[in-house]
Amino acid sequence: MKTAGIIAEYNPFHTGHEYQINYVREKLGADYVVIAMSGDFVQRGTPALFSKYVRAEMALRSGADLVLELPVSISTASAELFARGGVQLLNGLGVTDLLCFGSECGNTDILMELAKILVEEPEEFQTALRQNLKEGMTFPKARSLALAAVLPESEKYQQILSSPNNILGIEYCKAILRESSSISPVAIKREGDDYHENTLSENKFPSASAIRNAISGIKHADNCSSALTDSMHLTSSDFHGASAQGDALLTDLTENFLPKSSRNLFLQEVSENRFLLENDLDVLYRYCLLLETEESLCTYLDLSHSLARRILACRDQYQTFSQFADLLKTKEITRTRIQRALLHMLLHIQNVPAQIPYARVLGFRKDSSALLGEIKKRGRIPLLTKLPDAPKTLENVPQAMELLNETTLASNLYESILAQKNTAVYTHEYRQQIVIL
Repeated sequence: MKTAGIIAEYNPFHTGHEYQINYVREKLGADYVVIAMSGDFVQRGTPALFSKYVRAEMALRSGADLVLELPVSISTASAELFARGGVQLLNGLGVTDLLCFGSECGNTDILMELAKILVEEPEEFQTALRQNLKEGMTFPKARSLALAAVLPESEKYQQILSSPNNILGIEYCKAILRESSSISPVAIKREGDDYHENTLSENKFPSASAIRNAISGIKHADNCSSALTDSMHLTSSDFHGASAQGDALLTDLTENFLPKSSRNLFLQEVSENRFLLENDLDVLYRYCLLLETEESLCTYLDLSHSLARRILACRDQYQTFSQFADLLKTKEITRTRIQRALLHMLLHIQNVPAQIPYARVLGFRKDSSALLGEIKKRGRIPLLTKLPDAPKTLENVPQAMELLNETTLASNLYESILAQKNTAVYTHEYRQQIVIL
């Protein structure tokens, strides 16, 4: 039995993600594909577009066999900690042979070579890193230039070190080395639009950012049309024209950039307004900012004293999450780091576990039951399929319930905001049903 693991956010799931799963099966010969997926909040410090159950179902419909949840402190951590947690989760299953990930270069050997330098940290690298940080560079830039300083052909590596998926790939390789894992990394060359691309093109493999922006734009146009209709007493046919245009754009988006197996589910969630954008939490952020002090802020993950002081100095200027993150950004602190810090404040996340103590199942395919059987036999961490059973299952695992409770709280908050946004019935995380196809 050959099992491949993928660490992902699927925010949202699109054709590029389906291509990766198919590649793993067809080119690498994997019998099973296991996904370690972010839950309801993601690494950029925002809520996921769709709930974790919707995204898990999309992955299963496109060929994944099993979807596991990364704890919220892992899914919202820096690239290094995110990668480490994902590798630990897959490693703990006892069945994972390969870790497959997309990268701009698609060269596993080069990424592993860079990872070894970062793990060993030779003196020349440490000296260059300290100097770069002293000059006020952000940590990612300082580390990239320090790496280049110790490589014989530094120009050759500069583009690799400036590309987001390459950087994450290096972190996966680092985690495998540090965990002394038998999992083999496999870099797949990323096809399609750039990770940071914010607009959709004719390319069949879009960026998830572009899809989120497209949905935001479509819904914003619909809301503006609705408000205009109310204020100017336009006829229903006038409004129908604007609404129909939004529907056409949405249909075009799904047909061009989403797998066939996910389209109906995607359209259903968007049409029913069952999604969250980063500014949907604004009221909660305003409330939290009123309560915090410099001392309390500094107890949260990713929050330094200097950033805490800046947040407090600017908090009266908060309008929206995205506007506030832009306001706080400096040349020393990236916008993503600020977004993560704000989310950690909101969710009261203070640290990341040294080890992943359990594997929480979000969904699986019935015809993959043999895989679950092997994990139960060979796994080094307990497998959770029913949350109400967790206290008993985890009673001998130190701090596991604390981590699970933290993640459960985050999911309950997400579900609460989603339910209020749609005047729907709220469902506690312990009553949610895992996805079985």
